[in-house]
Amino acid sequence: MPDKYFDVDGVATLVHHRGETTLPGAPPLLANGSTVLLFHDAGGNGNCFRELMDCLESNHSPVSFDQPGHGRSGELDSLTSIEAMAVHAETLVKNWEPGELVLVGEGMGAAVAIEVANRAKVNVAGIVCVGSSGKSVDLTEEIEQLALIAAGKARRQFDSTGYSPNTDEGVFRTAFTEWVKTDPRATVGARRAQQKWNSDADISKVATPVLVVIGEHTEAEYQDSAQEFADALPNGTATHLEGASRHAVIENPTKLSAAIDEYVQGLGQRHD
Repeated sequence: MPDKYFDVDGVATLVHHRGETTLPGAPPLLANGSTVLLFHDAGGNGNCFRELMDCLESNHSPVSFDQPGHGRSGELDSLTSIEAMAVHAETLVKNWEPGELVLVGEGMGAAVAIEVANRAKVNVAGIVCVGSSGKSVDLTEEIEQLALIAAGKARRQFDSTGYSPNTDEGVFRTAFTEWVKTDPRATVGARRAQQKWNSDADISKVATPVLVVIGEHTEAEYQDSAQEFADALPNGTATHLEGASRHAVIENPTKLSAAIDEYVQGLGQRHD
């Protein structure tokens, strides 16, 4: 998977894409179908979408990136709000001429994707939210634990909570390997930004079509919150994905890719 850095207002941002490698500073080639821009969760990085991008590239031009402070992108403390993350994403893609974008956001990334669409600075055809906790799940306990890790008062441990039963150990290894690439200070900051967005954001005016994907093995609290989230969006729809939890991106990228394909095809029919 070709990787390249872009300077986004002084922030070195690592981008992952498909297709041929392009010259430094040149945008990735986005000639195949819709451009699908993927936003990772707090503590993750763009490489978490590697297998999903493998599945998507036959029909689309998938692009992911490491948000500032995450993975191999710079500026640990540069983005302290979902709104700032949205501005960063807009600045990243504005010179790529991507046409209509389909945004896919996992966890916190779903909030960023919705904020990008709501700001209407780039052309967004639709949004897919995966592993979203919605707006009603309280993240305080998770944030407190992350703060202890960031302060060096607790050690990082992999938490298999939220994964499907009988998940392959290789999935756990992949998830933990990607998670530890991000400084825990960035993770706790991003989760705090998500918590604030959850309490402050008004999603009743989001005009963009949004598909909320709910894994069948997702915990009941998260399923309920995600369904409430979909119901509160003016053009929101929920769908349930078999063989996955809220970590569908790495648990079942094949089925998730098929759901995204079907959704994008439906968006095209809306324009016909």
